Amino acid sequence: MARGPKEVRPPRRRATTVKVEGRLELAGSGGNSRLFIYMIGNYLHRIERERRGLYQGDLDLAFVAELIGTIGVEPGMRDAAFRQKHATFDSVIGIEGQRATNAASIASASGIPRETVRRKLRRLQQLGVVVEKERSRYILKPGVIQQPHHQAAFAQTIEQTVRFMNECLEHGVVRWVPADKAKRSAADQARAEEEL
Repeated sequence: MARGPKEVRPPRRRATTVKVEGRLELAGSGGNSRLFIYMIGNYLHRIERERRGLYQGDLDLAFVAELIGTIGVEPGMRDAAFRQKHATFDSVIGIEGQRATNAASIASASGIPRETVRRKLRRLQQLGVVVEKERSRYILKPGVIQQPHHQAAFAQTIEQTVRFMNECLEHGVVRWVPADKAKRSAADQARAEEEL
């Protein structure tokens, strides 16, 4: 089905893995947005330190590698059995378990020029981070993310992410809403938008 230029895609239904008892939602009506942006900035700076460490200070190189990894597992992450099997980094996803991507797709997704993406792909191949699954189609080299330096960076990033979420709760930027109230809140929001 072709979409016109002004048509908006409906939100995709998320593949939830566990029943949730509630949700985080923004507190207030944007009155704390400066605080939220400040906190996001601090969080991003903390995690970018780890990314720089893995990729010799080159955040574009990190971005390309991360896109390849994300694109590679995206179809599998929609499958409950795949998610369960590969829930932790202890399991290695082999060549056949990853969807390959090319420079044009990476350039489109990242906004990085295609020629720059090609240079980054060559560098990632030299570093042993990515391999060609097919001609000019790339995946993460199986086992590369299980290396100790990657695992340490992931652990630090996960720790920083949890810290950020807790800081947002502690500073009143977000609040926890029990599931039954969250559903009513979403319905109330939809009704309010219809009235506008």
